[in-house]
Amino acid sequence: MDEGAAARGWRIFLRVLAIFFISLGLAAEHAESAVLTDGEMAQILAEKLGAKFAPEYLRVKVLDSHAYAEARGVSLSGVMVDSLRIEAILISNEAPEDDDVKALASLIGYSWGEVVLRAEDINKYFAKYETRGFSDLVVNFSPSGFRVEGIFTTSLLFTLRVRLSATGNFALKPDGVYIDDAAMYIENHRQPEFIKAQALKRANPLITWSEIPFKIVFKDIGMTDSSAIMTGNPRDFDGGETAVWEGGRVAQ
Repeated sequence: MDEGAAARGWRIFLRVLAIFFISLGLAAEHAESAVLTDGEMAQILAEKLGAKFAPEYLRVKVLDSHAYAEARGVSLSGVMVDSLRIEAILISNEAPEDDDVKALASLIGYSWGEVVLRAEDINKYFAKYETRGFSDLVVNFSPSGFRVEGIFTTSLLFTLRVRLSATGNFALKPDGVYIDDAAMYIENHRQPEFIKAQALKRANPLITWSEIPFKIVFKDIGMTDSSAIMTGNPRDFDGGETAVWEGGRVAQ
């Protein structure tokens, strides 16, 4: 090989090497830019949670792979809940490819939730809607359970419309909150199992978790004179960056 050919070959090699390193640098720069800061991640979570649940107020905090959110004025299964709290483990620090709220599942790997449901809000819902054959329902809470009174309409061989009352408790199941351990009365007479089964079949589940587009865990349920609290014991934490959703958008 003459010196000219060798020189040309060497120059081609150097160009290829230069292109390789430039491409490597651009790829690294792109990868670095795709990683979200805690503040950016908090804003994305606030936007997507806000779009999904349309809360009156939502605060989201992010620190590394740890997130915490609390919201007021959220509707689940058509019932307004007083508050919703979520502690979550994030499995990605990059912006999701999809704009849909289902992209939350690509960000949140595991979460613990808490829902506070007030008797007042359930009664507002009952006053507005006749649901699943029940009407004129009024519910009262106590630490030992609930009592509800109203009209139940069902069709067996004929249409049956009766004023009933019921007592019972709430139970947590993987897909939502159910009425459990119920006793049903008409004119203070306890009703047979087939009447209770018909009513519970229509009433359950009271609230479902299917509207929450990521895995969420609730472990315990408790009641006071005014509220039912379903909780997986989510906890807030110190530090991190915060984003707030209010008035239908993320506050700037």
